[in-house]
Amino acid sequence: MLQLTAAWTLGQASSLALAQNAVPPASAPAAGFADLMPAFWKPYDKGRALDSPQRVERLMSEFFEPNAAAYRLAGLTVTPQRVRAWLPKFDGMSDAARLLHRAFAAIYETQQGHFTQALPDSQVKVSPVWLMPSLFTFDAHLEPQGPGQPLPLFFAPDGILRFHGVDADLAVLFAHEWFHCYHALRAPLISLDPKPGVHEALWVEGLATYASQQLHPEATLTQVLLDDAALAATPPAVLQRAARAMLDVWESQDPAASTPFLDMGYRGDWPPRVGYYAGLLAAQQLGQRTSLQVMAGWDRGDLSHRLRPVIESLSKG
Repeated sequence: MLQLTAAWTLGQASSLALAQNAVPPASAPAAGFADLMPAFWKPYDKGRALDSPQRVERLMSEFFEPNAAAYRLAGLTVTPQRVRAWLPKFDGMSDAARLLHRAFAAIYETQQGHFTQALPDSQVKVSPVWLMPSLFTFDAHLEPQGPGQPLPLFFAPDGILRFHGVDADLAVLFAHEWFHCYHALRAPLISLDPKPGVHEALWVEGLATYASQQLHPEATLTQVLLDDAALAATPPAVLQRAARAMLDVWESQDPAASTPFLDMGYRGDWPPRVGYYAGLLAAQQLGQRTSLQVMAGWDRGDLSHRLRPVIESLSKG
């Protein structure tokens, strides 16, 4: 896997001083790649000496409002209150975020090549890619627009640093998100439905997790689970309990029914995003006799009867 540096720490990031001419400019972005970070850095840098209300006003008027359409596309509503709460935390990582931004395009190109080599029938360039601050809302995020529509993919340097750390290895994250794009082409009914059934949402995330593991077999379980050490340490009894709860709402298309299993903000009887782990275990079992490409083609009407017995088995230990 390609890392930003061999050992990239906050201290090293700070020591680089990150003046505009201290680091070479980022590589030219690939086709379909919209980098909003240069437009963000301008008002951010100009406003460092201002007090908080003025800084927020400048960022809103010079960056967030002019890019409101991109944020709507990402499903993110930006308000002055959200920016004000986010800004002090971002200040503490801004040097590292600038380094990540400058390295991002080259890493993006390399990992895209790795992914298309592994899955030659993929069409990752079909998805427009955006790089933008997310106010810690996401690290990487797909926002389905519906069948037949482009599937935009968003990456956020602030979210990547917040959820993965300054020594983030982006290979698994790229593989996970690009597999979602691939899966959307192969199984659009479940992948592009804004309100999938619980079992469908479980499979979409679980199969992407499994795909990232297959493409990067040297990755640890924690890395495959997107650097969530608590999730990787989930005891078997807790996984069983969560699997039983999944079976209770298996067909539900109520988004609230999926929240306990897939939402990062869930607080309850098991770790947030336990569905990623359960889905990974299910895909591992099914993958013993079926290729990744074939499993990616299981769509609505074909998926449930294949997946349910595996989750039932997991619920019984």
